[in-house]
Amino acid sequence: MKHLLWLVPAVVLLSSSVEAQCRDSDGDGCQECPPMRDPLDDGPDADGDGLCDEGELSLGTDPMDADTDDDGVRDGDEPTWFEDTDGDGLVDAADADADGDGVLDGTEAGLTAEDIGPETDPSVFVPDADPDTTTDPRVADTDGGGLDEGFEDIDRNGRVDPGETDPNDGGDDDLLVDHDEDTIPSLEEGTGDLDGDGIPNFLDLDTDGDGIWDVFETLDADPLTPPVDTDMDGLPDYRDLDSDADGILDEHERGDVEPGEAPFDTDGDGAADYLDDDSDDDRVSDRDEAFDDDLSTPPVDTDGDGIPDFVDDDSDGDGATDRVEAGDDDLRTPPIDRDDDGTPDLRDPDSDGDGTPDIRDNCRIVYNAGQEDLDMSGEGDVCDDDVDGDTIPNDADNCPFIANSNQRDGDGNGVGDACESAFDDTGFEGELVASGGACSASSTPSAAFGVWLMLALAWRRRCG
Repeated sequence: MKHLLWLVPAVVLLSSSVEAQCRDSDGDGCQECPPMRDPLDDGPDADGDGLCDEGELSLGTDPMDADTDDDGVRDGDEPTWFEDTDGDGLVDAADADADGDGVLDGTEAGLTAEDIGPETDPSVFVPDADPDTTTDPRVADTDGGGLDEGFEDIDRNGRVDPGETDPNDGGDDDLLVDHDEDTIPSLEEGTGDLDGDGIPNFLDLDTDGDGIWDVFETLDADPLTPPVDTDMDGLPDYRDLDSDADGILDEHERGDVEPGEAPFDTDGDGAADYLDDDSDDDRVSDRDEAFDDDLSTPPVDTDGDGIPDFVDDDSDGDGATDRVEAGDDDLRTPPIDRDDDGTPDLRDPDSDGDGTPDIRDNCRIVYNAGQEDLDMSGEGDVCDDDVDGDTIPNDADNCPFIANSNQRDGDGNGVGDACESAFDDTGFEGELVASGGACSASSTPSAAFGVWLMLALAWRRRCG
């Protein structure tokens, strides 16, 4: 047992010694452990680019393609093939623009069409139009003047053309240059391509591809001030697909305008719809009218009239404007849903849930399935302040269900003569007197109206 205990540390020591000798001196992702491997031949290299297959697979390059990124530089010849110089998630050998300046590595290195092999895709590679001058493919701003190569070599061909500055001369860098004249300095916009249209941001009139030109979305012609960020989400409007964060894409809110035209301002309040919390000024927020926060879905058009709700005065087409159906003027509160069916009135074709569509309902917001309308005024009895149409309000009318504008009451008992005789004819007067004088001279019209209403309904059922 003692001999075995002595053996354990000896084995550990041997293992550590071998591990310490393993190095990756050629940076190809494969460790060389002499004498088992040679640094220049430490594993299979199917494409012959000088990088072992195992290392290429582990770091994201193609072991069957000697120029994975088709920039003209073979994977094994990239100075730091295994590093991610620009931090975009790709190692340099898999990134055609290792420093992220907009100019391909092979172009910066001075390679021409004659310098590339069959492993390079000529449709990706850009030959250097001036191979006598080169820039550093691992440094975005070779001359240190403040502008990346992509800003100076606008057409990215490796040559200083008319209108361009020299990427090897820091003295000619203008940090406020605005190549596309959208009032945003090119340096601010960057050399990337946010909307993927093939035009770099600093040359793209519509950086985020929302159909609204950057010059409108900046809202400020001063290049020294930062671009506006309406919803304060960290993205300036010219990069933000939903600038006001209302759940409706700017491209839907811009309106039917041609490129280069100002976006719509539906309510004429000075704020374009894509920046307006309430585009149609109906006192319902665009967010509520959008119905959901899913930017992938188009804005809702409840009545199918071709006008989305957020700019439609009457979203459900029931004849009542959204402003009326909203319930209040506070944008912070949700619109009213009177029948509690989960659909707000402005989007509900039957707001009170009585079975009669709003567009035909004579009392749109009060349940009245029978649609009674004594005076045929078009306003249902349950919501009509003057049921008999004699110009006397119900709560002051001594005969609310029979027109008697003169309010004559010969015996002074609080019941108008016009309806007293009617109750005599139907046998109801005696019931009124026996009931304790609900219509006696001491009763006020407003207190008696509820009794009148019940009696009138009973009378109508009986005489109908």
